[in-house]
Amino acid sequence: MNFLKAKLRKLGEVKFGILILGVGIFLGLLFAIVFKRLYWNQINIIDDEYISKIRETVFDYRVLLRYVLWNNLKIFILFWVFCSTALGIPYIALSLVYGGFRVGLFVTVIMMRYGIKGVLLLFAYTFPQIIVYVPVAFVSLRAGYWLCKSMYHETRLGSKGKVERVIKHIGLIFVLGIILTFGCLIETYIGSFILQKILYLF
Repeated sequence: MNFLKAKLRKLGEVKFGILILGVGIFLGLLFAIVFKRLYWNQINIIDDEYISKIRETVFDYRVLLRYVLWNNLKIFILFWVFCSTALGIPYIALSLVYGGFRVGLFVTVIMMRYGIKGVLLLFAYTFPQIIVYVPVAFVSLRAGYWLCKSMYHETRLGSKGKVERVIKHIGLIFVLGIILTFGCLIETYIGSFILQKILYLF
């Protein structure tokens, strides 16, 4: 723990966060290459039958929207719950490693399966919602870090002081939640359309 604190002070939270994310990406890439035999035939995103199914599906957008909202908002709410506790900074670090691992694994698997054409598939799976999700994630991670740090690592606050710090962040959390919901709408109605059209090339 002291080692992490020393690195945080030396690099700053943004650079340290990028470093942790990079470690996660590298681990995901390494896992994808080393353990290819264990998962290759079990991943839907590279299965021709699965891709064909998505391509031909007529989406019920209300059901899809509920699914996308639930998947994103539960992560968002859980993040802020943890950031309001002493576990906030370790949770942020684990989230960055896990997120990086998923990115590294996802990109590597797609590129191994489709080569340079995989870039088009990566675009299909992430655009345009990534334009909203990445800034929301960045602001949330940084604000969550400073919230936790100000409550548990810089000054000794009583219960009342901690509640006041959380209340000061409610406005930001609400705005970020609205923006995230907008991103979910984009993913549901625009992202799914783009995905289906691009999958016709595969």
